[in-house]
Amino acid sequence: MVVKKVAIRYATALFQEAKSRNDVDAVARDMQRISDSISGSPELLHFLRSQIISREAKANVLNELFDVDLSEISRSLILLILEKRREDQLPGISYVYGQLYKKELGLQDIEVLVTRKPGPDQTDLLKKVLEKKTGGKVLLSFREDPSLKGGMAIRIDDTVIDGTVKHKLQQLEATFQKAGM
Repeated sequence: MVVKKVAIRYATALFQEAKSRNDVDAVARDMQRISDSISGSPELLHFLRSQIISREAKANVLNELFDVDLSEISRSLILLILEKRREDQLPGISYVYGQLYKKELGLQDIEVLVTRKPGPDQTDLLKKVLEKKTGGKVLLSFREDPSLKGGMAIRIDDTVIDGTVKHKLQQLEATFQKAGM
């Protein structure tokens, strides 16, 4: 996800304010709810980005969707971004806030590419191994890709550990080509 600097500034200010009010967890839940709603509805994202739709119409829709059960800080954020005409930045703000929250808790996102999702026992074992390797708590997300043929690739930030059969076959093919076979 490409996040603009303005979204980072809003999310950072939101996080600092939530922290000062000891409301970081509630705002994290709010931002996750907002993020899920926007990512689950391309129409909502298009609506927020539209320059044709009035600020009042956007305010009505956002109030209808998010006013119930949101913390005071989160409701204030929505009013502020509407006032400043930054409602198109809401997805980025919620994403960055989530990243700041995870960092605060010492959680690290790790993406695992597999041919098919492992069972609970294998998932727990992988999680324990990665927590030991990284020295912190991890949040695993699995993405299935049948073309991998077996094994797994693990993405930790910008580092990829590729132990897939597909990758091994590609390495073997390159070795044979270099050898002129």
